[in-house]
Amino acid sequence: MAWFKRSKEKISAETQKKEMPDGMWVKCDECGEIIHKKELEQNFFTCAKCNHHFRIGSKEYFEIILDQDSFKEYDRKMRSVDPLKFRDTKRYRDRIPEAIKKTGLYDAARW
Repeated sequence: MAWFKRSKEKISAETQKKEMPDGMWVKCDECGEIIHKKELEQNFFTCAKCNHHFRIGSKEYFEIILDQDSFKEYDRKMRSVDPLKFRDTKRYRDRIPEAIKKTGLYDAARW
């Protein structure tokens, strides 16, 4: 005979999971610490507990290292081309619009 009795028949991790609003909290990949997004931005995208550096995009990086309103981007609408007619599982020419839609950038480098 068991020394305890379960109050609910089927207990699963899904019922115990709490909902968090998207975008307000971030979990550190290294230590598992839950960090408020504003606090993470104030710490320059570094975990205060374990010093793990989060991946950031070029926009956030420029905001950290440059003075406000000092960056002027040139050739923003310049697009990649495919002079080699490269193809692996997809044609490179088909991948370009997908990458633009996903990142909002027309090229991998920003000037």
